[in-house]
Amino acid sequence: MAQPHIAKVLVVGSVNGHLADFFAKVKKLDARYGPFSILLVVGNLFANSDDHAEEVISLLKNEITVSVMTYAVVGDRPLPRRVRERASLKSGEICNNLVILSGQGVLQTSEGVKIAYLGGRYISQCLAETSNSSIENSANAAEPTDRVAVDPENSVSVDKGNSTAGNNEEKGTAGSEISKEEKGSAASESINEGKDDTISDSPPDDDESTHAHFDKLAVADLISQVAAENEKTFQKAIAQPSIDILLTFDWPYGAAATSPHTASDLSPPSTQFASNKISHLCAAIMPRYHFAAGEESFYERQPWKYSDRISIGRGSSAVPHFTRFIGLGAVNASRNEKQRWFYAMNVNPLRNISQGTSAPNELPANCTTNPLFRFGKIARVLDTKSLPRVLSAIDSSGGGNEASLSNRGGQGKRPPPPLNYICHGCNQPGHWISDCPVKGQNKRQRSDSSPPSGYVCHKCKKQGHWRSDCPADSSTSSGHASDALSKCWFCLANPDVDQNLMAAIGEEAYVAMAKGALVAGGSAKDGFHGHFSPIPGGGHVLIVPIVHTDSLRRACEGSDNAGADQRLSAEIDRWTEAVSALFAEYDCAPLIFETSRCLPHVHTTLQMIPIPNAKAESVKPALEDLCKADGLALAADYPPAQHDGYFALRDPASGNDLFLHMPKGSKSFNLELGRKLAARILGVPAREHWRQCVVSEDKEAAERDRFIAAFSKHDFTR
Repeated sequence: MAQPHIAKVLVVGSVNGHLADFFAKVKKLDARYGPFSILLVVGNLFANSDDHAEEVISLLKNEITVSVMTYAVVGDRPLPRRVRERASLKSGEICNNLVILSGQGVLQTSEGVKIAYLGGRYISQCLAETSNSSIENSANAAEPTDRVAVDPENSVSVDKGNSTAGNNEEKGTAGSEISKEEKGSAASESINEGKDDTISDSPPDDDESTHAHFDKLAVADLISQVAAENEKTFQKAIAQPSIDILLTFDWPYGAAATSPHTASDLSPPSTQFASNKISHLCAAIMPRYHFAAGEESFYERQPWKYSDRISIGRGSSAVPHFTRFIGLGAVNASRNEKQRWFYAMNVNPLRNISQGTSAPNELPANCTTNPLFRFGKIARVLDTKSLPRVLSAIDSSGGGNEASLSNRGGQGKRPPPPLNYICHGCNQPGHWISDCPVKGQNKRQRSDSSPPSGYVCHKCKKQGHWRSDCPADSSTSSGHASDALSKCWFCLANPDVDQNLMAAIGEEAYVAMAKGALVAGGSAKDGFHGHFSPIPGGGHVLIVPIVHTDSLRRACEGSDNAGADQRLSAEIDRWTEAVSALFAEYDCAPLIFETSRCLPHVHTTLQMIPIPNAKAESVKPALEDLCKADGLALAADYPPAQHDGYFALRDPASGNDLFLHMPKGSKSFNLELGRKLAARILGVPAREHWRQCVVSEDKEAAERDRFIAAFSKHDFTR
């Protein structure tokens, strides 16, 4: 078997127009640490003014030597006019060994390294940018640091015979091939007379933005390209991750916010231009490396891994797939060694690994969970079958407008279910489960002990009992428990978990918007108005343990796994304090409660619902009234037995915890008691049942984004 090609790659941040000095530095780096197969520029190669116009002219005339085959992504400013014109004529090549990667696309090198790229800043950020946000470049050039960052997992020697720079088999923009003839003509082409003195950064005729930008359709287009690459590259029946390197100018939102430590021992920088559209892109295509330069700060995050089902390699040698994110500083911005502007690595292409011609890299010991999980709508490798769902998640149609692909879940607009669809609520065809006539009714809320005629249990397919009373269930059966865990609504291991509601994630717990929230976002100046809350996004949230947990009591009191319980309890306290601080800004108090049946297959949650501060004193009396109606009494502590069910609520007036013990064997306890209490206090009894309050996914996403924007200042993971 032939030795697979290993590519030695150098990636740099923004150059900002210092072309002669920069390429001289690259030549020194190549002599010292190379030879490099390719050089990737992920930031602004050119300046935003005419300060370096003469260097642009020299570059176009091949008077500046480009010693390594270079591909440059467009940063956040448009290319100089003449560079843009040259690139459009020569498939992106503007001089010897330098190709501009405009727009978005997938590039494959002669070694088999696949590079996805998307230049520019997200368009909504550009529109909000003020006209005086130009970048000032330092006049003094900084010498490169003596330490080159070589990826430890790929520290293999490079076969110099295979490290050819400017190989004519490499591809240019959007995969168009660059021929030898084009390179020769580019080298010999002269600049027109009378245009050598100045080069404008602005287009001559059109009214183009002062920022280079991308929109949601560009993200959708690149994701679609990668879906096709994942299917065709490895000649296998199923899709495999194919993108070795992702290059974007914008940072992905959430990548730096959820890592307590960095490989570079640097605190995460403030991400002023982080984009959730880039987060969607990265979460969907799952690159091995992701580089960005928009913050002009060096930051090397701990790698994150994906589901164990998403692996690289074959047979017993397969290992889970993972991603490394690196932010790069500007070339001449700082002499601080930690603000490094370049990163070198040996890349063993994913194609070699998936085809069995090379062994996979071992999973790094410092891998974390995926910080971008809430942006991905699938828990498998992207392919054309999953493409519509992924595109709908970024609100991109791929057509002539940016409308959503679908209006799934819209009230009154949802199409009827297919003929073979069976409602899981009543086991009858003809309607979605959200429209089920017995929705919201469970065995603890039904007044009749037996189901109506014709009802068939979804579990055992027999008549005569409700699904919740099915004798086939057994909480002591490991098989049934395992099946229940795999379908848990709140476990991140479940590929069908509703990630559209995720608002923040920590090490032990995450914050999610409530499905069918009791309150919706309203106007801060109007305060509470019906079910409209002044909190952006409404504020009805869940705090959920990441690890499957059936009771927060055990986390508070300790168990065999005391260390993990203490960490979970401490982080939940931090989340409640953070959300409470947001509520306080709008003169609201949190109604915090947990309903735990202490069943191993039921994932517990802590709910927080905002109520006006003026109504905090009414919480305990209202709860006592509800208890009297159900024949229950408040208690001062948890039930005596640790495995008994309970309802726990923190009185917002006194700060004391109030408890209700679930009677053993009773079917009368209302599992929606906390929500019913909040609905009574707010005067919205019609919203007691969450199924009556479900909105479309688009509305959910809009409310979530409003909440995230307001909550960001209190989110301790950012």
